[in-house]
Amino acid sequence: PPCPPQLHAPLFTPSSPLGYGAAQRNSAPQSNATLANTTRQYPMVSVPLKGVLDAPHPAKDVDFNSIDVKVEPVEPGSLSKIGLHRTTPQQKALVRTWSRPLPEGDIGPLAWSGMFCGGLIADIKRRAPYYKCDWTDAFASSEQRAKTLSSTAFLFFACLSAALSFGTLFGEFTEQQLGASETILACAISGITYALFAGQPLCILGATGPELAYTLVFYNMCVQFDVEFLPARVWQGLWTAFFTIILALFDCSALMNHVTRFTEEIFSALIALLYIFEALLSVTRMYTVGGHARASAFLATIICFCTYSFAMYFRAVKKGQLFNPTLRGICGNYGVTFSILTFSTIAYLFKEDGITVPMLEVPLTLRPTWINPKTGKARDWLINPMGINKDFPTWAIFATIIPALGLTFLGYMDQNLTSLLINRKDHKLKKPPGYHLDLLVCSLGVYPICAFLGLPFTHAATVRSMTHLISLTNYEQVELEGGGFVTRVHSVHEQRFTMLAMHVLLALSLVMAPALILIPKSALFGVFLYMGVTSMVGNELFDRIFLWSIWKEEKYPRYDYVKSVQYLRMHKYTIFQVICMAILFAMTRIEAVAVAFPFFIGLLVPLRTHIVPKMFTPEELAALDS
Repeated sequence: PPCPPQLHAPLFTPSSPLGYGAAQRNSAPQSNATLANTTRQYPMVSVPLKGVLDAPHPAKDVDFNSIDVKVEPVEPGSLSKIGLHRTTPQQKALVRTWSRPLPEGDIGPLAWSGMFCGGLIADIKRRAPYYKCDWTDAFASSEQRAKTLSSTAFLFFACLSAALSFGTLFGEFTEQQLGASETILACAISGITYALFAGQPLCILGATGPELAYTLVFYNMCVQFDVEFLPARVWQGLWTAFFTIILALFDCSALMNHVTRFTEEIFSALIALLYIFEALLSVTRMYTVGGHARASAFLATIICFCTYSFAMYFRAVKKGQLFNPTLRGICGNYGVTFSILTFSTIAYLFKEDGITVPMLEVPLTLRPTWINPKTGKARDWLINPMGINKDFPTWAIFATIIPALGLTFLGYMDQNLTSLLINRKDHKLKKPPGYHLDLLVCSLGVYPICAFLGLPFTHAATVRSMTHLISLTNYEQVELEGGGFVTRVHSVHEQRFTMLAMHVLLALSLVMAPALILIPKSALFGVFLYMGVTSMVGNELFDRIFLWSIWKEEKYPRYDYVKSVQYLRMHKYTIFQVICMAILFAMTRIEAVAVAFPFFIGLLVPLRTHIVPKMFTPEELAALDS
């Protein structure tokens, strides 16, 4: 919506590496000047203006003390840009505003409210005006309808494949007390709940690698102490829900305000590389595990890479000159779905010639995986927290507090880091986030339900969430001053329908099992590869790594940091990030320490705060970690 006639201007407080940090809201209206957002978050901050800048207005330069303010004219209702820099020391930042100001008495999404439930109440007030349009925007135009339907189809296959993969591993690690049926149901229930009530519906909840490792550790603890696993998970889930409610009510997501681009780039790059690595590893296992014939393994390899290549080709067609605009749009939006259907058909044709490839193993019936050895029947869907085959000891109820604290931290980090990546200012989202509200939805609508139904716990899945965002994003090629091009976000189709629809389809996947079992696993390996590669777009860490392939420095694309930081210093910063990423990657491959992965992600924050500033100057960090 367009800016109202009057905006309230808060105050600058210099505290961030850029020289500008969190803002405190001024109670009195200052002017109808355009306000600037020095962080990537929703709170608007501005210098105390000694004059009035009327909007719309011509471009002008105004010097207030040591701060220069340059206001660029913009169309009403669009994102404004204000360039700010301090003359002593030389620091620059380009910041963007939301076109909608904060409501009266509101605070920023990652600001401490100073009162009980302050952040949560602010999240609800901030998101409530957008709830209706979150649904209507899905079909507001033909382009938006195409985006909505294509994203739903693509993400359905991606989420189904992930659920089946993790479900198989859950079954192996827990002696089938958790399995594919439980994982699909957990993803469907948590996704539908999140779509209806969350503050950021672009995030996708699902099974994750750290959660899988943590479940294995908890299962081994239950075996060691001779307590039943499923009842113990009920208590673990209830304690986790309780602790997460506390985090939501006391504004604990505000701690994420200390996370900068340094941590975000490492985390998102790591998750993208893990998807690529797992896809390639799965193809390699076709030759070494399962006793597949060499011809079958080779066909599966071809299907994997062709599915990936076709999806990338269709993605590029949308930007080219082939066909007319309508067909280009269809190819670009439904490219992944077309690729899956095409190579599923090819796999079926080869099957008639005696060459088979592994297909999806979708449960044909909706029933619990675990067969109770005492009764010889499948367990009940509702778990008795006081024990199934024997009484659950009272001491174990309180002993589960310790693993619940770890699970709480795991969920806190996964949820907030993924939300930060989604809400980065680079993505130009127009609707505000709701960090505290998201945690409350997880605590009330995910953990207790999964606990009592005996389902795996779900968390924000970073790559699936970023892929969801990318599938709804329109990009543009921007020519850089001095040479080169960069891909930047033009707009994002923000709505809730895709999140709801894909998880409703996931819940119905058991009904569609006869058709889904015709899809080769290797086609979805290609989808994983596609998701990993496309999620690299926009990550400056990868942009700086790719600079290593350019031998002549004068040929570098003229990114802002290339123009303002010495090349050797820039490469030193990149190498330091790569080392951190390599250490974290190694941790994910070592089962003994994989469970501590989220904790070490959290250590990147104090590393950035206390170690990195000793290695680089404030001016360099302002350019590299803005």
